[in-house]
Parts: sequence; C-alpha cells; structure tokens
Amino acid sequence: LACKACSTQCPIHVDVPSFRSRFLQLYHTRYARPIKDYMVGSTEKAGQIMSQFPRVVNRVLNSTFSQKLIQSMGMVDVPSFSPLSLADLQKEENIPTWNFKHKRSVSKESTSDQVILVQDAFTSFYEAGLMIEFSCLLKKIGLEVFLTPFYENGKPLHVKGFLKEFHKVAVKQESRLNEIHNSGIPMVGIEPSIVLTYRDEYPEILMKEKMEFTVMLPQEFLSQQLERLKAVKPQNSQSYSFLGHCMEKTGASNSQNQWIDVFQALGQDLQLLEVGCCGMAGTYGHELEHLEESKGIYEMSWKTHCKENNHQEQTLLVSGFSCRSQVQRFENFRPLHPLQALNRLI
Repeated sequence: LACKACSTQCPIHVDVPSFRSRFLQLYHTRYARPIKDYMVGSTEKAGQIMSQFPRVVNRVLNSTFSQKLIQSMGMVDVPSFSPLSLADLQKEENIPTWNFKHKRSVSKESTSDQVILVQDAFTSFYEAGLMIEFSCLLKKIGLEVFLTPFYENGKPLHVKGFLKEFHKVAVKQESRLNEIHNSGIPMVGIEPSIVLTYRDEYPEILMKEKMEFTVMLPQEFLSQQLERLKAVKPQNSQSYSFLGHCMEKTGASNSQNQWIDVFQALGQDLQLLEVGCCGMAGTYGHELEHLEESKGIYEMSWKTHCKENNHQEQTLLVSGFSCRSQVQRFENFRPLHPLQALNRLI
C-alpha cells in the first residue's frame, strides 16, 4: 500500500500512504510504538554515522548475536553498508562536494554544463559505488558534477508516522534545496522513493501547492541530454530488460519511456517488463512478520523474470534499491541499476 498507485490510479485519488502515516501518528499518541519503528525512523540519522565506519559496523551487524538481536526487534535481512564509504570513493574519483560558496562563482552560461547530485540514504550508505558510477557517466558526456553533503530527507519518518519529526526535517531540507536551486544548476537524485518524496510528501507536510525547487530522476535529466549521449559511440550493442520501481511508475508516469529514449540514444535496446510490486516495498519486506507475504508477492510476477537460472546478471536492470535487494535476497545476484549499465557501455 506504499506504492501510491492508489493516489494516481484510483478514480477519487485516495492516498493510502498519507492517511496511513496520519493514522500511525495518532494511534501512537495512545499506544506504545514497537522498537522496529524507531529503527526504521532513525535510518538516516544513525546511518550517517555508521556509514563512516562501514567495515567495523558490518562486522558487528553480521555477527550471530546482532542478527538474533535484530530479529528479536522484528527486523530481518537488514542491508550491509558499502565496504568503502562514499566520502572515500568521492575523494578517489575527485568529485567535489557542493559548497554554497560555489553559488557566487557560477555564471549562467556554465550552469548548462553542470549538475548537482542530491544524496539519499539508500544509495549513499548501501550502494556508494552507484553514486560514483552515475558521476562518472555524467563526466563522460561532458558535465561537471557536484555532490551535495548528506542531509536527511525524512522518508523513513513519514513511512512510520513520525510526522512531527518529518515536518522538522522537511523544513530544513526545503531551505537547503531552495538555496541550491537558486544557483540555476539542475539537481538530480537516484532513488525514486526519495526523489518523489520531494514532490508528494513535502508539499503536503509543508502545506504548499508545489515546491520551489525540483529534484529530477536520473532518466528525466538524461532525457534532456540526448545530444550529448548520441555523441558518444559505445563499441557494443546490447539488449536489456527493465523492471521499474512502483513509485516511479505511478508518481512519474513518463519515466519508464524516458529510460527507453536514453538507451536508444546510445544505440541500445531496452524492453520494459510488466510486473507488480516486488514485495519489499521499502521496509515492509524487512519486517519479520511480513517476510512470507513479501516472498509471496515477489513470486507473483518478479520471480518469472529474475529467477537465478535466467543468467541475466548483466542485462536485467532494476531502478529501485528495495527491488534490487529483494532480487538479491531470493536469487543470489544483484541486478544492475540502469545507470551502471550506461556507464559501463561508454
């Protein structure tokens, strides 16, 4: 019920995720919250600290004692942090962090050759290499890339109904992103659930019709760079299959076809596969009480395309972090993000 298909495809646009969050907030003014709610709600704040020491934290989290403790709290298959932190990889690839001092030195002419990547917890903490691969792809087509510092988005807080805390995070993040927006440089985020929070949950919690700033999905930005992509000549032609993220399909309906346009600009074939929810649905599949339901949902449509003996490790592309984690959990391989496939073509 968190995919928001209800709010876009229902004739009267009932927004289940929003009223669920409001219910949880109200319900837990009277009844105590389970510990797992606090675990989920603190994903960004705690992860920002733990991701700086990934090897030590992973060793602790993967210990038998920790696994039993996490399960006793109602969670299962909690993802490991990237072995190398994003800060280390960023330094290695010489990708600058956006500093508000840059604003004063940016000319209107140069903004068309620059892009700012907005960090999100899932990519920055657990798939840092994906953020770097996207940066490398953008540099290969002639763009200067900046990374924002990591700031909380608040999505996990909204999911569990911590709406007062979510409001505080949204106010701070709106101020930061408005300031970056004023530089005139486009902002792009990788994880669909986080990017679309800026479009859906932020206006609602801040009581605004629309946000001043815009954070684009990768395919939305790359579809504006087709001439740059066409100027690059990949040596090989490949056929790919694509499984989209639920919120991406329902909250940005043109986003799937934009991926096709991007791949065609590089002379590649991309087939969209029709599937429902992967069953992970953010934190849902990580909750022990929902594990069997999560697996059952996955087997309804995703398993047909992802089963281990398909040998599609390099050609099956999946845009959602949760979806890639679900495939890895049940099929023992992690599909590539479309950005990784594009970067490796060039």
